[in-house]
Amino acid sequence: MVPKDGIMAQPQFQLDKDSPTPLWVQLRSQIVNMIRHGQLQPEQKMPTVRGLAQQLEVSPSVINQCYRYLRATGYLESQQGSGVRVRRRTDNMIDSDFPKAAKLLNDFIDAYTAMGMPLDGVADAVAYAVAARTLDPDNRDAIMDLYREEAEQTEKEGR
Repeated sequence: MVPKDGIMAQPQFQLDKDSPTPLWVQLRSQIVNMIRHGQLQPEQKMPTVRGLAQQLEVSPSVINQCYRYLRATGYLESQQGSGVRVRRRTDNMIDSDFPKAAKLLNDFIDAYTAMGMPLDGVADAVAYAVAARTLDPDNRDAIMDLYREEAEQTEKEGR
């Protein structure tokens, strides 16, 4: 349970600066996994951009890029005057719909990998599609900007 002020023990993150995976993507994956596994609770306050950048010894732009992506995809939310928090998620799917949804997702994964795309890129492709369908153009534009930036960086690095 999150205390009333939303402040809990700060999560610990680790980045591999020698990895070909961009730093913001590494951080994003860790935050998403912590949310999914209950290590980060709804309404829990996230570290400040500056504080986390100092802790991880990276540029604040790395943290900004990660937080922007996670806000655009619904994992985090900004609250005026209280920083960034884990967004409360609601389950709109009825349990009986899970088998149908799993079949559709498996069909998508099969088609995605048949195009020669890597299996570990499925989650990013789904997140991109969800963000692209959102009604809020700021979210759609933010996610598209992030993917463009990542594609340009990957191209520059020859990956």
